[in-house]
Amino acid sequence: MFRHRLLTSSAVLAVLASAVITVPASAASQSSGGEDNYLVVYGDSSQVQRGAVEARGGHVTADLSKAGVLAVRTSNPAALKALPGVTGVARDRVVSVPHDQVQVVKATDEGGGNDNGGNGCASTKVACPLQWDLARIHVAQAWQQTQGSRSVKVAVLDTGLTSGHEEVGANYDSAQSVSFVQPNTICPADTTTFSSTQDYFGHGTWTATHVAGVNGALMTGIAPRSTLVNVRVLGVCGFGFDSWVLQGMLYGNQIGAQIESMSLGGFMCGHGVVQGSFYCGNATDVGQDPALWQVYKNVVNYLLAHGTLVIAAAGNDHAQLDRTGQVVSHGTLADASTSANPANDYFGLTEAPGGVPGVVAVAALNRVSAAGAAGETLYGQYGVGRKDQLSYFSNYGERIDVSAPGGARNFNVPAFDCVSANCRRAGTSTPTATDNSEDFGAWGVDGTGALCNDCYIFVQGTSMATPQVAGTAALALASNRGLSPRDLAGVLRRSVSEFVNSDATPAIEDDPSKPTWNYSMDYDARGISNRLLGGGVIDAARAVSGGGD
Repeated sequence: MFRHRLLTSSAVLAVLASAVITVPASAASQSSGGEDNYLVVYGDSSQVQRGAVEARGGHVTADLSKAGVLAVRTSNPAALKALPGVTGVARDRVVSVPHDQVQVVKATDEGGGNDNGGNGCASTKVACPLQWDLARIHVAQAWQQTQGSRSVKVAVLDTGLTSGHEEVGANYDSAQSVSFVQPNTICPADTTTFSSTQDYFGHGTWTATHVAGVNGALMTGIAPRSTLVNVRVLGVCGFGFDSWVLQGMLYGNQIGAQIESMSLGGFMCGHGVVQGSFYCGNATDVGQDPALWQVYKNVVNYLLAHGTLVIAAAGNDHAQLDRTGQVVSHGTLADASTSANPANDYFGLTEAPGGVPGVVAVAALNRVSAAGAAGETLYGQYGVGRKDQLSYFSNYGERIDVSAPGGARNFNVPAFDCVSANCRRAGTSTPTATDNSEDFGAWGVDGTGALCNDCYIFVQGTSMATPQVAGTAALALASNRGLSPRDLAGVLRRSVSEFVNSDATPAIEDDPSKPTWNYSMDYDARGISNRLLGGGVIDAARAVSGGGD
C-alpha cells in the first residue's frame, strides 16, 4: 500500500504564516545603505552601454541587454536616467505567487487514487481519479497521440522544485535548472537558500509536476515525456523581484525552452496616471512604472522573436482586465481587507506578466458549484449545480486568452463569506471519495516547511490553471513540430471546448449601500459574460490535432 502525506489546512497555513509577509509598495525594494536595485531601460538593445553605467557608479547585477535592459544597483538613479539612450529607470519591485492559493481541509496518511502496484493512475482512457481537471481538458484522449517529446522543453518559473519528490522523473533536467533568487532584506530565509533550486515554499513543485510530472500512483503531469527545466525566480517566502523574473525569462529562452509557464505576477501603474485610480492617480504614485511595463514588453517581444512562448496566470483578485492588461473594474476580492477599503480597488493598475501583450493569459474555472443549505453562507449562492464557472477569485476580461480548471471551494464563494465547513471544502467529502472541488497535486514542503518527497494537497488558483495550458502546449508542440511561438499561441486559442454552462459568477459588488461593496461578490448580479473568460476551456485533445476537432 502506497503511503503519501496529504497536508492539512492548518499545516499548510502554518507554513504560509511563517513565510509570507505583506510588502507595502513603498518598501518593495532591496535597499541597503542608500543603494537600491533598478532596471535601466534603453530605446533598443543597440543603445545599451554597460561601461557608461559603471562609470556613473552603478553596479550591473544582471545583463538583460538582449531586451534593451540592465539591472543595476545604485544610490543615484537620476545619474543613470541622464545617460544617452536611456528611456527610463524603474525600481526593482516585488512579484509573487498569486494570492489565496492554499486551502486544504482533509488530512490523511494515504491519498486517494489508484494503488496499482506501481503503475501510473492515468492512461489513454482515463485520468487519475483525483485529477478531475485533467479529465475535463481531455488529457487521456490527447495521450492517444502523444505524451510529449524530449525535444520539447518547458521552463517553469516559480519557487523551485523539490527534486526528490516522487512525482519528479527522469525528464527533469537538473543540470539546466538554476536559481535567480538573491539575498534581500524582506525574506531573511533567502540569505541561506538563494542559490538552491529546491522548493522551500511548495508552490513550484505543484506547477512543475502538473506540466511534466511522472505518471504516478496518485497523479500525473500532462506532458510527462517533455523536458522539464526548473527556473527558480521566487524565494522561500513566495515572492521575488522583477529582475529575478526577467532574468529567468531570458534564461529560459537561452537554453532553448519553447514554453515558459509562469504562475506568478504583480501589478504596476504601467499605463501611467489614471484618473480615479487609488494607486495610479498621480505622477508621484506612478513613478517609473511605465518604464517597468516597457521592460516586460521588451522581454516578451524578444522571446516571441526567438522561439519562446510565455503562458502566465491572469491573477487571483477577481478584477476585470481590458485588452491591454489594465484593471477596468472597481474593487477586488479583499486584497487589502475584508471590508470596504479604498486599497481594495485596483482600478488603473496593470497586471504583469499575465497582462503583457504576447503572453497567453489564463483564467481559472471551478468543477461544479455545490448547493448548500440555508445559513451555510452569509449572502447566499449563485450558479448552483453549474459547471465551468469562473472561479470566484479569478481575474477575467478581454485580456484572457483561455480558461482552464483552477478549482474553487465547494460553493465557489470566498472563505470569508462561508459559514459552514461544507462551503469551504476543498478536498473530498470522504477519505475514499474523488469529489474534490479544488485541484489535486504534489507539494514541495511539509507542514513544518521542510522539503517533502511525498506530500500532496488540494489547492485552487490561476496558478493551477496555468500549468494545464503549458502542459497542453507541450503536447501540441510534440505533435505539431515547427510551430512558431505565435503559431502555438494561436493553436492554444483554437484548442478549446465550450463551457458546459454559462457563467453565473458575479463581479465585485459596486453598490456602496450593499454589505459586500468593494471587497466581495455582488450576489444578486448576473454572471460575468463567458466572452470575458477567453475563447473556451483549454482542450488537450484538440491541441494535439493543431486546434481542430
